[in-house]
Amino acid sequence: MVDFTYEIPDERAYFKAVVDIAKNDPAHKRINLYNIIKDGYCEISAGSSYSQKRWNAMATTVNFYIPQSQFSANSSNLPTLKTALKSICSAVMPPNAGYDILDVNISPVLENDNDNLLNDVIETVNQTKLEILSDEIKEKGKEMSELYITLYCIENSLRDFIDKTLSGQLGKDYFNKITVPNDLQKGITTRQSEEKQNKWLPLRGDKELYYLDFIDLSKLILNNWEYFKKYFPSQGWISTKLEELYKVRCLIAHNSYAGNDEKDLVGLYYKQIVRQIANAT
Repeated sequence: MVDFTYEIPDERAYFKAVVDIAKNDPAHKRINLYNIIKDGYCEISAGSSYSQKRWNAMATTVNFYIPQSQFSANSSNLPTLKTALKSICSAVMPPNAGYDILDVNISPVLENDNDNLLNDVIETVNQTKLEILSDEIKEKGKEMSELYITLYCIENSLRDFIDKTLSGQLGKDYFNKITVPNDLQKGITTRQSEEKQNKWLPLRGDKELYYLDFIDLSKLILNNWEYFKKYFPSQGWISTKLEELYKVRCLIAHNSYAGNDEKDLVGLYYKQIVRQIANAT
């Protein structure tokens, strides 16, 4: 039996090694792989099950994040890029680490256009001679907008994960087959009714899932734990994190300020949750 270290390599060093191979291997120059990924980064996500390829080696996914412009320009070629990256990632992963690369994901880095938005606001204020934005308020506004983007990504990553997990196990009409607490169902009905009356507002989506609040996602997962338990260490693990994130979300929704502790918490929980759900099928 092989003794594995089960130590995930330093992700920056790992990404650099992948980029170096993409740059120098003639086989990858043809698809311009180096230029596509060089300004991005990667995260290594070890699953909770064995790979079935080597004894006691864990199934592992590498998530690549590339500039939005590169993602859009190469969206039609993603399968070829993923195949190439999977081959390189397997070669770069130390054999004794105990991680077999079974899949590679490619996602765009969400580019922040908040500076332009803020400048537009400031210009409008200046044009009306209302010098009401202090430097402190402007700086805090930038910080909160960046934090909102992270929370937005967490919330919608979870929605996508829940939808993918339930539809994969129960079919597209899964919402009629799962346990939905009365308060959640009432909230869905109320929001759908309000949406019909306020036709000037954009539609939330074509599924009931999109009419649930952020904290409702935790309740839905816990009430249907049999479908999600393989992705999380425990019910408390995911419910506690979502409750803490919801508190920060409420701060931002009410235009309050979230400090460094809250920002660190959101960043940490984002990485932990994404790593847990990255292997959802």
